[in-house]
Amino acid sequence: MRKRRPLGIGLLGLGTVGTAVARTIAERSRHLDDAIGRPLRLVAAAVRDPSRAREAGEVPITGDAFAILDDPDIDIVIEVIGGLEPARDLHLAAFERGKHVVTANKELIAREWDVLHEAARQAKRQLRFEAAVAAAVPVIAAARTLGASRPRTVRGLLNGTSTFICSRMQDGASFDDALAEAQRAGYAEPDPSNDVDGLDAAYKLAILLNILGHRTSPDEVRRTTLRGVTQSAMQAALGRGRTIRSLAVADLDGKRVSARVAPEEVELASLEGSASGPTNVVTFDTDLAGTLTFVGPGAGGPATASAILGDVIAIARSA
Repeated sequence: MRKRRPLGIGLLGLGTVGTAVARTIAERSRHLDDAIGRPLRLVAAAVRDPSRAREAGEVPITGDAFAILDDPDIDIVIEVIGGLEPARDLHLAAFERGKHVVTANKELIAREWDVLHEAARQAKRQLRFEAAVAAAVPVIAAARTLGASRPRTVRGLLNGTSTFICSRMQDGASFDDALAEAQRAGYAEPDPSNDVDGLDAAYKLAILLNILGHRTSPDEVRRTTLRGVTQSAMQAALGRGRTIRSLAVADLDGKRVSARVAPEEVELASLEGSASGPTNVVTFDTDLAGTLTFVGPGAGGPATASAILGDVIAIARSA
């Protein structure tokens, strides 16, 4: 029996997530090879600054993203750069060159849904993005299985930074102190606007709605910032056996969608009320499947790498 050639992987980006992907491939090579039925090889990674020291094993590093895209030994491109550009053009170029694409880039998927999916269709290649929503929690896979159902509501905690801030405020911290702690812990960026103003969660909610067949732009998701939540409001909620979390909610009525991200009260003893740190909670309320709830780590290098490599395995098995 002829040995199948290795499945070649190229990484675009070698930050926290890219490094976690590289390490996982190195540490679990035998398990991954068995899962896909042939050897998995990380061929190279493209980064902005090749001279910077990294702890990603022995993967060859280049400063030229097109060296990845043009390499005939690479079958799947994993994009973990983030943002719209140059990620968008690199996705399109990858499809033009006959590569499959796996990404964790929620902003790009949410904003360029039609363009990317059409490019993948034209190229007869796959675009997979399980890691773009809730990282290791398989909510995108779940949404794909609900095609026969009519979801009535999608709701949950889709942003770990906001959940961390709310949980610290629940313990008595002010918003400013909780935000500063989140930044020190690495949950929040120096500019936390995407998280605390609801844009990150809006991207993720829009992706879920698009999978469910409701074409939605993140700009159509109404957003209320977390910045206005006061310690007195938190204490008042706690006095009622409730607490405050930044919720992403979509109410579906036929073809009509009403979507929002806003601080709202939830029961203190609920999964949403007890969540802290990077924990994500996502609930689908459907007519056929009833209520489905998913809970797990929605951020972090290992959790995101798990979802990314799950997509790689799915592509390999279907190729």
